[in-house]
Amino acid sequence: MSRPDRHDRHRSRTAKPSDVSYLRLLRGPYAARLLFSTLVGRLPNAMAPVSLLLAARAEHGSLAFGGTLSAVYLVAFAVGQPVLGRIADRMGPTLPIVAGTITASSALGILAFIGTGSPASSVLLAIVAGLSNPPLESSLRTLWPRVLPTHPEYLRAAYALDNGSQEAVYVTGPLAAALLAAVSPGAALAATAVVGLVGGLSLGLSRPARELRPLTVASRHWLGPLNSPNVLILLGALVCAGGAVGAVRVCAAAQGEALGVAWFAGALPAVMSFGGLVGGLAYGARGWPGGPLTHLVLLAVCHVVAWVPMLWGLGAAPSAVLVLLPGVCFSTLVCVACLVVNSVAPTGTATEAFGWLIAAINLGIAAGSAAAGWTDGHYGIALGASAAAALVLVLARNRLRVQATAGPAASAVLPPVSDRRRDAVAPA
Repeated sequence: MSRPDRHDRHRSRTAKPSDVSYLRLLRGPYAARLLFSTLVGRLPNAMAPVSLLLAARAEHGSLAFGGTLSAVYLVAFAVGQPVLGRIADRMGPTLPIVAGTITASSALGILAFIGTGSPASSVLLAIVAGLSNPPLESSLRTLWPRVLPTHPEYLRAAYALDNGSQEAVYVTGPLAAALLAAVSPGAALAATAVVGLVGGLSLGLSRPARELRPLTVASRHWLGPLNSPNVLILLGALVCAGGAVGAVRVCAAAQGEALGVAWFAGALPAVMSFGGLVGGLAYGARGWPGGPLTHLVLLAVCHVVAWVPMLWGLGAAPSAVLVLLPGVCFSTLVCVACLVVNSVAPTGTATEAFGWLIAAINLGIAAGSAAAGWTDGHYGIALGASAAAALVLVLARNRLRVQATAGPAASAVLPPVSDRRRDAVAPA
């Protein structure tokens, strides 16, 4: 059992909602390091698919093989997150983060050195890099309650800052990978490996990560958080919402081709990510009426409405402006989903639950991309997927409310602190 330290004492002070601000949050012990380490460590999530695609294209002259490598990496990443999250829940976050970081960076480094000349070796290394990608995002969401004051508004602001700022990763990461690949495909993969190593080790070896200890749970179900119907409901909704986002790249490419605008395919997803950055930060910057569950349902409905103008067949410039709205809604929706997952996940499974959340979104993105391709890039796929997410949450709202009101689940690996409030998430 770990002893209370100075960030325990900081966290145990009484916090008022009016005290919450991003600057105050980042000035707290370890908060800035945890956030920025995670953002740096997440860059490979955005850089690796592009780096693999361009490396394979350069050596094989084939977009098909490059696309396969990227897809293999992303699927392996989605599979690995809940597995490593379960290890973090049971052994603490340092081991899976450090071991995963070293393994993933080594696999990408080897690919940078030997190239993608051997398809079998390339696929194997892509699988290793994806599966071992460290659980940075889910671990950070488990660490936030450990280093923040106990008032729920701080946790809401932290999740908003986390989700909003990560959108910058998906704007800068692909661009950096493309620029490096123009110099050398191997340089892009090597840089991806180095960046991931720096960010992952910085988070995994931080004091809060090292001092977290697993909760003692009398019995654990082999399904972990998937044993909870409420977690399954949230994951189903996020698969659908992710499907809307996944459709955008294909729809943007089809619309850009129809309009004769070459830049449109890349610009539309970037603008949408910028909207996510704005939405996430705006949500956490102030308090809002109602609780997280109410916010989740309203955001899901707004996400549906936000897609409607994209069906109107407008020109490039109006479409690029209007796609900000789905971006704002989606990023904020994920932020609030984190708060609700933290409330309904079974005790001792928080990090794994966040890992499943990441996997659900990525599964939805992959499915949405495929579905949009089958319909020649029609935005109706995005509208339909977001409507399915909203329907799931509206129908399940009362069930989710009952458990949230009954009492939130403890975070996965929090040491006992005498003055810790049990209600980490306010009921809707």
